[in-house]
Amino acid sequence: MEHGTLILRANWVLPMSHDPLPDGEVVVENGQIVAVRPRSDLSGAEVIEFGDAILMPGLINGHCHLEYTALRGRDDHTPFFEWIRALVALKAKCPPEIWLPSALLGAAELIASGVTFVSDNTDSGASAEALARAGLRGRVYQEVFGVEPEPDDAAILRTLGAKLDALRTTLQRYEATEHISLGIAPHAIYTVRDSLMRAVRQYAREQGLPLSIHAAESSEEVALARSGSGSFAEMFAERKINYLPPRVPPIEYLHNAGILAPDVQLVHATRAEPREQEMMARSGVSVAHCPRSNARLLTGVAPVYAMRRLGIPVVLGTDSAVSAGSLDIWDELRFAALAQRAVSYAAHPTWRDWIGMLTMEGAKAFGVDSQIGSLEAGKRADVIAVRTTRLAFSGMPDPYAALALVARSEDIAFTMCEGRVLYRDGQFTALDPVKLRTQLHELLHGIM
Repeated sequence: MEHGTLILRANWVLPMSHDPLPDGEVVVENGQIVAVRPRSDLSGAEVIEFGDAILMPGLINGHCHLEYTALRGRDDHTPFFEWIRALVALKAKCPPEIWLPSALLGAAELIASGVTFVSDNTDSGASAEALARAGLRGRVYQEVFGVEPEPDDAAILRTLGAKLDALRTTLQRYEATEHISLGIAPHAIYTVRDSLMRAVRQYAREQGLPLSIHAAESSEEVALARSGSGSFAEMFAERKINYLPPRVPPIEYLHNAGILAPDVQLVHATRAEPREQEMMARSGVSVAHCPRSNARLLTGVAPVYAMRRLGIPVVLGTDSAVSAGSLDIWDELRFAALAQRAVSYAAHPTWRDWIGMLTMEGAKAFGVDSQIGSLEAGKRADVIAVRTTRLAFSGMPDPYAALALVARSEDIAFTMCEGRVLYRDGQFTALDPVKLRTQLHELLHGIM
C-alpha cells in the first residue's frame, strides 16, 4: 500500500530510537511513518493486526553478492584460496544471462528475511536492476579488478566509468535513484595492483562515490602482503605477474597508500591486527562483518568486540549464498553474536547492540539514518513484522534477546519498504521466486 493511511499493530513495537513499546502501532501514510504510539481506537483507516509479533525497522544487509545466489552449493572448496579460485572458474562457465535472475532470487530471499536495505558488491552490475525491480533500498558497489599489467589503469577507469553510467541509466529507468546509491569496489589487494588501487581512490573522490574493499580476510592474503609468500604469491609466479608486496599487513598498506577514509567500507577485516585497528579507528572506516562466510572458508573470527571498543562502526552482512549457504540475516546475527561471546569472553556487544547493527547503526554507517533505521515519525516506512508464535519465543521478556537468539526468516510475516508491501505471509508482491528458480535451472542445465 503506497497511498492512504495504514495502521500496523502488534504486541511489541521496537522503534530502536526509544525503548520497546508494548501493545503499540505504527501509522503509515504515503510511504512515510507519521506516528509510533500505543494502540489506539482509531477507525477509518486500513489496519493490519499482527498480534503476537514484533514490529521493527526493516533490516540492513551490510555486504552481499546477490548475483552469486545461483551458484549456491557449487563450490565447497577450502581453505579460502582454493575456494576463490574455484569461484572464478565457476563464473567463467556461466552464461551472462544468469546474473540477473540469480540476483533477483537472492533479493527475494532477503525480503523474506526482513531485509529492506542491501549493500551489494557486483561484477556484472545485475544487482542494481535486481534491487530496483524488487522494490528494495541499497547501495551497489561496482567491482574493479586489475592485477595484471594490461589493461592499464586509464583503460580500466574508462571501463569503470561506462559501467557506472550503465548502472545510473538502469536506476533511472526504474525510478530508483532516490533509493539506491552507487559506489566502487576495488576488490582486494590480491586482485587490484597498487597503482590501480590509488587511481580508483582518486577517481572515487572526484566522483563523490564511496568505496568497499575486501581486506584482511584470510591468512593467505596477509602472507602475500607481509612477505610475498603463500598461495597467492605462488599463483602470481605461475602466471608471471610481477606482484610487489607492500611488506606490511593489508589494512596497514591501505592506510599508508591513503586509501582509508570515512567513505570506505572494509569487508571482513577478519585478520585485522591491533595496530591496524587503531588506523581504522582514526581514519573513520566502517567494517562489514560476515561471520558465517569467514567460518565456512576457515578464515577466522573478526575482532568485532575490539573494533567496537575503538568506535569502529560494524555492520552485519550475509556475504554470498555461495560462501555462507543462505541469505538468512537472522542466522548471520545469531552466529555473529554467539561467536563473539565465545572468543571475547564478554557479554558485549549486547543483544540490543546486535539488533542495532541491523537497523540504526547500519543506517548510520551508510549515511541513510535520517531516512531509515528506526521507527520514528518523519522517517520512511521501512517496517517489518516478526511473528513470535513459535514455542521457542515462549516466556522471553526481552524482545532484543528474543530476536537475537530465536528469530529466523520463517518468522517474518511482513516486509514493507517505502510504504510498499513487498512480502506478506509467504507471498511476494513484486517477485516470483518459483519462476526465477525454473529460469535458472534452464539456464544452468548442462553447464554445471
